[in-house]
Amino acid sequence: MDELFQIFNPDWWMNDNNSVLQIADAVLFLLFSIPVAYIFIYALASLPKYKNPYPPAPIQHRFLILYVVLKNGQEVIESINNFLDMQLYPKDLYDIVVAATQLPEEDLCELLSMPVNIVVPDKENCTKVYAIQQVMQRYSPEEYDTILIFNSDNKIIPNALELFNNAYYSGCDAIQGHRMAENLTTNIAVLNATSEEINNRLFRKAHTTLGFSSALIGSGLMLDFEMFHRIAPRLKGSDLTTSLEMELLKENIYTEYLEEVICYCKKTTDAAGYSEERQRWLSAQYHSTLVAFLRFPIALIQGKWDLCEKLFQWLMPSRFLLIAYITLCTLVMTVANWPLSLKWYGLLGVLFFSFLMALPDGEITHRFRKAFWSLPILIFTSAFSHFLRFKKQRAQKKKKKGLNENKITSENASMDMMPSEEQLAEGERV
Repeated sequence: MDELFQIFNPDWWMNDNNSVLQIADAVLFLLFSIPVAYIFIYALASLPKYKNPYPPAPIQHRFLILYVVLKNGQEVIESINNFLDMQLYPKDLYDIVVAATQLPEEDLCELLSMPVNIVVPDKENCTKVYAIQQVMQRYSPEEYDTILIFNSDNKIIPNALELFNNAYYSGCDAIQGHRMAENLTTNIAVLNATSEEINNRLFRKAHTTLGFSSALIGSGLMLDFEMFHRIAPRLKGSDLTTSLEMELLKENIYTEYLEEVICYCKKTTDAAGYSEERQRWLSAQYHSTLVAFLRFPIALIQGKWDLCEKLFQWLMPSRFLLIAYITLCTLVMTVANWPLSLKWYGLLGVLFFSFLMALPDGEITHRFRKAFWSLPILIFTSAFSHFLRFKKQRAQKKKKKGLNENKITSENASMDMMPSEEQLAEGERV
């Protein structure tokens, strides 16, 4: 048994008798042990019961409620009606604005009849970030105290604004709510919802328990209005979460997590939809990994520990890919040299135990037991998304190359059709 973990002894690395397989096994094991240890520590931190630390506020602040809509007009109409009917906060202390892109005329007409403001971005096909920036340009920094950002399908609990108001009065300038799946209709939806609940426990609840900022999700979040008005023009790219997190952490703005403020959303219900979702997420992940690789040394020198923790998180593979990679290494080492595979089985066990600790109680966990056997499909879809993304990028490059070649051919043909200087001179003589 001692031979299995001798890679932690520095003298072992100086031994010339080690084979290539042993060295490769040791390097991979140490690399994958880091994210597993990271997840295990935060899984432990997620175990204590959540207690809201913010007392009732003596002041009620003004909110701007922003819904960002991409095509789904009826969905946002349903969400706004639910908000107006259910929310207990005084109606004269909040206004609703809709950033509407690519909505059919009948949906726009129905929104115009509702007590909401509508902002139509000047680009028909725009990103969520650009739509939000267009909205913020229409308001002055002093017009509201806070802003709440929702997607078109989000529905929030009746006392959400009151709980946000209490935390904001106590000094929180950025707050992430607890986003939870609403439609647990298929096994894929249940597994997707379980994944998000594990995210909530590991990267939001556990992070704030240990004093770090909560991870953002992109909706169900509250921000100080003046602060966000200043930050919004600096947001870049198509991924709101990554860009906003970076701007907040660069200014050392702490993000709180309110577990009891539940924001319901609709999850993807089939493998095909999940694959498309993963491709979009992977695109953002590759960008954030590159940013983390470049910025981590600078943040470490500056002593911005909250930013360092976030950048370190971005450098790690996703949970599904981590399971896939460790499982693959375990199987390979079982066939190649089974004594070396024992530590891989131990590492895989620690990883699954960490996920079990991060599973919350409730309906999602109950249904997860029945949907567990669909997990290999979800892991395969997650891993296959890398291949699909690579294939898509290659097709785009080939298409772009073909367009450039056609353009050059057209230009050459045009040049061939133009008369030469000799022909022009002959024409003048004629």
